[in-house]
Amino acid sequence: MILQTIYLHSLGCEKNTVDAEHILSIIKDNGFSIIEEPLEADIIIINTCAFIEDAKKESINSIFDHSLFKQYGKCKRLIVSGCLSERYKESFLDMFSEVDSAIGIHNLEDILKAIKDDGFFGEKESSVYREYKARENTGSDFSSYIRISDGCHANCSFCAIPAIRGIYRSRTIENIISEARLYAEKGVKELNLIAQETTYYGKDLYDKLALPDLLKQISLVDGIEWIRVLYHNPVILNDSIIESFFNTPKVLPYFDIPLQHVNESVLKDMNRAGSYESNKRLIDTIRGYDKNAAIRSSFIVGFPGEGKDEFRELLSFIKECEIDRVGVFGYSEEENTKSLLINKKKADKGKKLHRCDMLMERAIKVSERRLKRFVGATLDVLITDLDKDNNLIGRTKYDAPEVDGVVYVNSHKNTNVKLGDIIKVKISHNNEHDLFGE
Repeated sequence: MILQTIYLHSLGCEKNTVDAEHILSIIKDNGFSIIEEPLEADIIIINTCAFIEDAKKESINSIFDHSLFKQYGKCKRLIVSGCLSERYKESFLDMFSEVDSAIGIHNLEDILKAIKDDGFFGEKESSVYREYKARENTGSDFSSYIRISDGCHANCSFCAIPAIRGIYRSRTIENIISEARLYAEKGVKELNLIAQETTYYGKDLYDKLALPDLLKQISLVDGIEWIRVLYHNPVILNDSIIESFFNTPKVLPYFDIPLQHVNESVLKDMNRAGSYESNKRLIDTIRGYDKNAAIRSSFIVGFPGEGKDEFRELLSFIKECEIDRVGVFGYSEEENTKSLLINKKKADKGKKLHRCDMLMERAIKVSERRLKRFVGATLDVLITDLDKDNNLIGRTKYDAPEVDGVVYVNSHKNTNVKLGDIIKVKISHNNEHDLFGE
């Protein structure tokens, strides 16, 4: 029997999406048809995430859910890729009898082996970034992600990513620019540069922090109008890199800085440098260039040793430094991470949930207050969608795709506006997340 139709379900972050799009391109180039309904697929691929416990549970549930299509659909082979199969590669197929084959993350072309044969197919971690020919776009036609590196150089005590993704491996500037030009030719207006941590870019290849050099080269690509950089290490985000954001054309005043915490003792146990004061100085430096610069951050609550005083520092920091967008996670105990060895009091699940709620409540108030600064102003808005009444929906340069707010545009006079256009919108009001205007 020849199996021809493939359905792929991808979980996790946009870095995982990039892997999924490479897999789709590989299988399409080899004569397989990609379909969007698992019920009709000969082969189902689950591209998994294993960042924290909740992500692992979601991946496992997805494997079990899609295994039902082997019983009730056309599916003859269930294949797993991504971080979960890589993390547990030694015993993965023993753990999941429903799965026929699996691949790791270090050579996505192994998917062709997994389609043909049972077993786990995975190569050892490479010391250089592995390039692939192309990606099959699964997202926006006018906004795209470009991964500039893989792996991580840091060893945060709570994090399993280095054990999964491996050492930091930068792509060459030439390869990144080639991809940027390809997207520009297809009409992409916004590039979102991603990595486990972007500010370290180039250190392994060029023996220097080369993000400013990369940004200068991308800014020269015709057709690209917005360049957004995500995931900055606050310790590496130095004055030179910050300055390059404001002195390089097309680079947006958007800073995505996962601080994780601000209490010095907690940060030390996380194997991260910094303190309340140093992180405040960093925010002040950025806002010294542009008071409207958007700051997004993520925080972990309930880390071992985080008591009431340490948590209050987080609440105070978000308010004092006016963090525009916030993501909050309860501490997740991950096997083989150093944080498991910390002999300090740990918050129970209920307390972690309560602190998450408190922090988000504070963050929402700050977000609403910060958005008011745009009321009465005219902003550039990238149009991304239409609502049921044909009104336009878009994003400003202060909003990253998928995670931040949007702009709802009363567009009865804008009948010629197309998706992907960047238009002027006068802001009339806001709520805690979004802007509204004409």
